[in-house]
Amino acid sequence: MSQALANQRSHSNSLRSSSPSVAPSLHSTKYLYNQQISQLYSLAPYGIVASIINAGILCALMWQSVLQGPMMFWFVGVLAINGLWSILLYRYRLVSSDKGSINFWEKWFIGGNMASGCIWGIGGIILYPTTSIGHEIFLTFVFGGMVAGATALYASHFPAFLAFSLPASTPLTLHFFSRGDSLHIGMGMMGLLFIAVMIMTAKRNNSMLLESLTLYQENSTLIRNLTLSRDRAEGLNNSLSKEIAHRAAIEEELRQHQDQLETLVDARTAALQASESRYRFVTENISDVIWMMEPNGSRFSYVSPSVKELRGYSAEEVMAMSLNECLTQPSLEKAEWAMRQQLERLDKEPDQLGPFLLLELEHKCKDGSTVWAEVRASLLLDNEGHPLGFAGVTRDLTERRKIDKEKHRLESQLLRSQKMDAIGTLAGGIAHDFNNLLTSVLGNITLTQHIMKLPPLGEKYLARAEQATSRAKDLTQQLLAFAKGGDPIKHLVSLRDLVIESSGFALSGSSVLCEQHLPINLWPIEADPGQVSQIIHNIGINAVQAMPNGGTLVIQGENKWINKSSGNFPASFPSGPYVQITLTDEGIGIAKEQLDKIFDPYFSTKPEGQGLGLASTYAILKKHGGHISVESEVNVGTKFSLYFPACASGAKPIKLETLPLQHGRGTILLMDDEEPIRLLAREMLSHCGYQCILAKDGHETIVLFEQALKNGTPFSAVILDLTVPGGLGGKDTILRLREMDPQVLAFVSSGYSNDPIMGNYQTYGFHGVITKPYSLIGLSSILHQRLKVVSSQSLEPSLPNLEASEYSDSDPR
Repeated sequence: MSQALANQRSHSNSLRSSSPSVAPSLHSTKYLYNQQISQLYSLAPYGIVASIINAGILCALMWQSVLQGPMMFWFVGVLAINGLWSILLYRYRLVSSDKGSINFWEKWFIGGNMASGCIWGIGGIILYPTTSIGHEIFLTFVFGGMVAGATALYASHFPAFLAFSLPASTPLTLHFFSRGDSLHIGMGMMGLLFIAVMIMTAKRNNSMLLESLTLYQENSTLIRNLTLSRDRAEGLNNSLSKEIAHRAAIEEELRQHQDQLETLVDARTAALQASESRYRFVTENISDVIWMMEPNGSRFSYVSPSVKELRGYSAEEVMAMSLNECLTQPSLEKAEWAMRQQLERLDKEPDQLGPFLLLELEHKCKDGSTVWAEVRASLLLDNEGHPLGFAGVTRDLTERRKIDKEKHRLESQLLRSQKMDAIGTLAGGIAHDFNNLLTSVLGNITLTQHIMKLPPLGEKYLARAEQATSRAKDLTQQLLAFAKGGDPIKHLVSLRDLVIESSGFALSGSSVLCEQHLPINLWPIEADPGQVSQIIHNIGINAVQAMPNGGTLVIQGENKWINKSSGNFPASFPSGPYVQITLTDEGIGIAKEQLDKIFDPYFSTKPEGQGLGLASTYAILKKHGGHISVESEVNVGTKFSLYFPACASGAKPIKLETLPLQHGRGTILLMDDEEPIRLLAREMLSHCGYQCILAKDGHETIVLFEQALKNGTPFSAVILDLTVPGGLGGKDTILRLREMDPQVLAFVSSGYSNDPIMGNYQTYGFHGVITKPYSLIGLSSILHQRLKVVSSQSLEPSLPNLEASEYSDSDPR
């Protein structure tokens, strides 16, 4: 009896000692490290292709702008480094079954990335154009794109991202600072900001990837422990059977202790039943599908009831099916290949338990549909190492894929928004500086025209220069389309002329013809010419993209009186006179289910679209009190109808070129941070009969204004530049001046016409707007108009505004 009990205790101890450990893997850090390096090498081909293509495009576009010898030397260097990259990638894949020292491959990858980043950094200096701002911007975009792409390609290993991005972007950024002018310093600062944002983005991507790999490892460990627990339960059953057989052999010896033994057996049986009940509860109530399969993969030996929720079949129906009836053909081939690999590994290394299988397979459902699910499985072995079959867990991927898709959509939207903000900031700064330059050009041209008596040929040349300056001003308005616009600066303008000019600009260089039906008697409108031009430009560009093989864009205009019964207008839409402009194309059209979304920000039917053109068009029309509607039919075309509030009183747009030069008297205080503009304005004002005092910033302006008040010789008017880098600008300066003299006559001047202050200047205490570039007649006219009002009545900031930059024959205002 005592010998039997001793044998029983010894056998139980041996069972406990043979139970596999369920502790977490001690090699999780090494696993994550291996996965990171594997991710780097798997994405390396995309970096090689992108580097060669971008280098080729850059060389092609910069061929006439930089020295061709160094450029070709640089391009050969790019090809050489990427060739070495390809050799390294080939060597890595040759030893993919046994990577050896992963530190070795990591060092080579980082070294290669640093070499690639250095050659690109050298390219930022070699390919830098010194005569074309457009090429500079394009070069900046390409380098920014390379760094942005690196955040995704090298997200798995942050040092690899730094090894490429810092050498690639730093030389070009420092070169911007070395140029010394305000534009390039601003571009350099934006480059530093862009590098910082990309580093943070890469760091975030790296953290998310590591978190995903860690989660995957933890889930694998959980499945492994669950499978091992089932194996231990089976082992316990086998041990119990052996114990019962042993008791039968010594039944005579243990008969005296029958009562005690029965109690012991009952206790063990109850424990086993409780364990089985708990296991059954888990398998029948978990949302994942737990299953076991024959070693050859032909049939399921067990499937948990949760399979009905996943596929519509009951567990009994699935166990009666073959694997071919459960999976689609591509997924079946993938699953069979994975199982063969496991069995072949077992034959070669019988003492080694193969790794868990992790597959994404497409399952057939009872209703004829399919569902993607993640399958985690492993090969089960008996005590002698023979395969018992496969066991695993199947998890529905529907919700996870929805979450991943939405996450990708939000990330893409955020990236597009950040890109457009960066482009808008850059465009606004360039337009501001360019308009300052145009102010000097236009001012000197018009001043020369009025001061000097030139021969007819000289007048002709100056007129050509004046027209070219007008065209350059229009280009800055197009550039400002990328910047965030403020409130419109409205003038009485000819919508007919604006539509003709803007549509021609939008369709230039395309195969689309423009057919215009715009009556000469179209009513004028109160509008911001730049923003209205942006509306026509946006719709014109959409028409070009909708007709890639060419077609006709028909533009029609009509005077229309709208009331409550006129048609399908919003209830809040006011009655009155409107000018209706319709633009009809022959393009691919828009599906009916998408028509309600086309004015939403970031919604686009084109893969390359940003989804901002029609959204900005809608916003501009709303600010002008107008309305837009759309009709479309797929493969027929699209028709946009625009409604602008009209001035039907007979008023006509003012053309400043028809006005004479206005002379006046008084002293004008002018503040501008650009010395050439200050000197030019003083000469123009002197030619008009005014005395002019100059100030370079707000602090100097305040001092001069206060001295004039104390001396009893106040200024007749003050012209304040809106933006003074590093100093006090017009917005803050006018507040100080109005504290000293509430009746001060002040004008705001800026080359950035989209600033909200320019469209709502009265709110900030100004009495007029002088946008850059301005002409001699424009400047003299607005000063004469305002000073005449002051001399005849009390000063009213709400008088209609006359913009001093309107001067050309082609300008309708």
